[in-house]
Amino acid sequence: MPKNPLFTARSYLKHWLLKMDRYSLQSPYIFSVYQGAIDLIKKERLSDKKTKVNVLIPYFCQLTPANQVGEFGFGNQKASKQLEQITKGEFHRLSETELILEKNEFSKPIPPDELLDFVLIHPPFPETLVGDVLSSLLTRMQPHGILFFHGIHTSQEMETCWKSLQSATRIRLTLDFFDFGVAFLSYPGPKTNLKLAY
Repeated sequence: MPKNPLFTARSYLKHWLLKMDRYSLQSPYIFSVYQGAIDLIKKERLSDKKTKVNVLIPYFCQLTPANQVGEFGFGNQKASKQLEQITKGEFHRLSETELILEKNEFSKPIPPDELLDFVLIHPPFPETLVGDVLSSLLTRMQPHGILFFHGIHTSQEMETCWKSLQSATRIRLTLDFFDFGVAFLSYPGPKTNLKLAY
């Protein structure tokens, strides 16, 4: 998937102007989740973004029961291995070629009775496919599920997919960290979309 540097730069400026810090967060739940992520980064003494993201993926996964975990597209091998290790049930890993959808089903099917707790989405595949994948995934998620979505501001198409996910009825909370977004299907407060730093 080609990146659009000019679009990304404009998106970053907008994100930077609108982002909140932890002291601005009114919800104890969001503050707790965000503080946990920041504490983990500080504890590990991480500085580069790639390493931070690799640590945050399992952190967000462990906020769910992690019985059924899916990884769609291929990203960093280290993050994949960590996800597989913390998965308590089935770990489903589908490549770009296995993401071809027919009648709202994946070509390498996940059994219909298995609803996913956590999904990691790497979008190194065409943006047109991302929207279809997200729509299908939302019907296959547990009510407490979490989606971790990479590259949400790399192009207009990816940002459109992210905004569509934010507005989806089943999504109750989204945290936009610019390099990635985290979408929660369960949140006790009103529907909320936040921009945060990490």
